[in-house]
Amino acid sequence: MRAAVAALAALLLACPAAAQTLKVTGLDGASKTLAAADFAALPRTSATLTEDGKPHAYEGVMLSDVLRAGGLPMGQRLHGDPLKAYLVVTGADGFQAVYSLAEVDRDFHGDTVILADKVDGAPLPAKQAPWRIVSSGDRKGWRAVYAVASIEARSILKGPPAAAMDHAH
Repeated sequence: MRAAVAALAALLLACPAAAQTLKVTGLDGASKTLAAADFAALPRTSATLTEDGKPHAYEGVMLSDVLRAGGLPMGQRLHGDPLKAYLVVTGADGFQAVYSLAEVDRDFHGDTVILADKVDGAPLPAKQAPWRIVSSGDRKGWRAVYAVASIEARSILKGPPAAAMDHAH
C-alpha cells in the first residue's frame, strides 16, 4: 500500500501541468479556464532566453495560441480597438508583468513569446511550474512570470470605443 501511495505521489509531482488550469480573461470580461487537454491540442515551439549569461532553451506553446483558445482576437482578428489592449500576466506568488496584445502576436511582432513548461529538455523547476512566460526578445528575464495562474486582457480605452479610423496613408 505504501509503495502505491509513493508511486501516485511521484506521478503527480512529475506531471504538475496536467493538474493545473489557467484562467484567461478577455476584453469583454468573460473568462475561460484552459486545462491540460487544451494545451495538448496546441502546437509546440521553443524560445531561447539568456539568464545569468547562459542561454536556456524553453519549450511550450505560443502565448498567442493560448490567448486565441481563451477567446482573444489574435492574428487577422487583431485590429482596431484590440490593438489598444494589454495583458496582465499573474503568477501564483502574485508577481505580475504587462505585455501589449500586439507584442505577443507574431503577425505584429518578431519575438517568440511562449508559455513554457520545459527548459533545456527538462520540466520547469517547481518554483516556475507549471508554466512560465518566456519572450525571446527580452534581454533580461524580469518579465518572465513564474507559475502563471491567470492572464487578463485590458484596454487603455476609458470610455466607449472610438469611432473607426481610416489607417490608409
